[in-house]
Amino acid sequence: MHVDVIEGFDALKGVRDDWEAVYAADPEASLFMSWRWMADWLAARPTVWLVLAAKASPTNDRYVAFLPLRMRVHFDKERGFVNELYLAGGGYADYAGLLARPDVEAAAISAFTDHLRKKLNWARLTLENLRMSERRRRLFLAAFDERRFVHTDIGYVDKVAGTDHSICPAIALPSDWDAYLETLSANNRQKIRRWLRKAEASEDYEITLSDSETYARDIDMLMGLWKSKWGRRKGARTDDLVRCNRAMLTRAARNGTLFLPVFRHAGRPVAALAILVDPVKKAMLFVITGRDESYDEAPAGYLLHAFSIRHAIAQGLATYDFLRGDEPYKYLFAPRDDRLRACSVATRSGENLGGALDPRCLERMRDMAINLEKKTDIAAAERAHRQILTIRPDDAMTLYRLGRLLAARAEHVEAARLLARSTAIDPAGDNAWLKLAHSLHALGDDTAALAACRQVVRLQPANEEAKRLIVQLALSGRRGPAVVFGGDDGSAPIWAQPGATAWSLPRPAVALARP
Repeated sequence: MHVDVIEGFDALKGVRDDWEAVYAADPEASLFMSWRWMADWLAARPTVWLVLAAKASPTNDRYVAFLPLRMRVHFDKERGFVNELYLAGGGYADYAGLLARPDVEAAAISAFTDHLRKKLNWARLTLENLRMSERRRRLFLAAFDERRFVHTDIGYVDKVAGTDHSICPAIALPSDWDAYLETLSANNRQKIRRWLRKAEASEDYEITLSDSETYARDIDMLMGLWKSKWGRRKGARTDDLVRCNRAMLTRAARNGTLFLPVFRHAGRPVAALAILVDPVKKAMLFVITGRDESYDEAPAGYLLHAFSIRHAIAQGLATYDFLRGDEPYKYLFAPRDDRLRACSVATRSGENLGGALDPRCLERMRDMAINLEKKTDIAAAERAHRQILTIRPDDAMTLYRLGRLLAARAEHVEAARLLARSTAIDPAGDNAWLKLAHSLHALGDDTAALAACRQVVRLQPANEEAKRLIVQLALSGRRGPAVVFGGDDGSAPIWAQPGATAWSLPRPAVALARP
């Protein structure tokens, strides 16, 4: 089986038809693996992402399996940068995993794991919120032998509340409401009937469904109630969680997959449920609730779940999924438990497979290296810059920043080589020209230093530091080789010779002219 790497939203749109066909055929798929959800989520949280797409052969034009991934990079003092892969839906969607047609799942999983081991560079693969049959999970993990890899299960028990968020209660719905009620305890059955009749007959109680005219208002109300209950518990994460959930619910409302019932008492909204509807898998997935904790005249949340389950049955849906968490109230509705099988796979060495970094994270690596400089962790910053140059030797900014660090330590031989290379790649880098001038002056090559200063003034006429250095160089009376690489006799100055330092770089494409 052949694996392609899908990157970029145009390419993702190009595989939509195949993705949706596989999604419909895969009995383990959930809404969080649908094309629409995944595309929206990847756009909402911009990160480095890629999708492994499998097909029968390179010439086949139909994909039969997909594994969506994100990638990030970490830095530690012992190893420097290392890459981590994780499931693209994990961390926000309650369920994450892969998609495959049932008849090719074994071959597709083998192709994916081969690609992961042999063609991607990473030190850890985190399978967060993994919802996958034990059969598929064994096939997947068997590819990562315990001689080279460490397998670690991921737990989700809330240490404060004791809730186990790896347990996922869901109801397999019958085709008839009364048949469903018969699965409940007699007391619970009577309570649901009584409260639904009361809500429908009373002028004070009202259950309404959000529509295109009201969903924005109702989402804001729900999130406001949620924040009032959970804000203190969630702390600094609260506003980000509110923003993400509001955006997710708004997208769902726009694409017609949001079911949002609101319970009101005398016109006052006291509870709301946000439920996603999956018409392909015929499922309702309860995502989030908001409830006025000061209201106790009716079991508002309980009543809304009963109302929603009845609606799901009337619509011919097959599943009412409470998603993650074994909170006691969910078991009033007689669900059965499924369980997430989250885990991570890490290299025993702690280093990337293949001993290389993935260039997809280059921008983030640059930012992290600069932050290390700002924290004055110079040794770590130097290591970070050098690692970046192993995957992008011609990165002008990194050449400049590493050269600047070395110049500050008076290591001018290597600094001059790096800075000269930076200016050759990016002749508009006035800061690199200026640092190069200082290093050349320190090395006694005042002719080249003067030429570098003149480049600074040409780019930045108001640069007073360069002007002062020009005057200083003009009065110094020292003269070195006439050009940066090579003197009049064709020889290179000591700082430009490959044997001068362990750090070897190609010669620049341009040289400084004789002033």
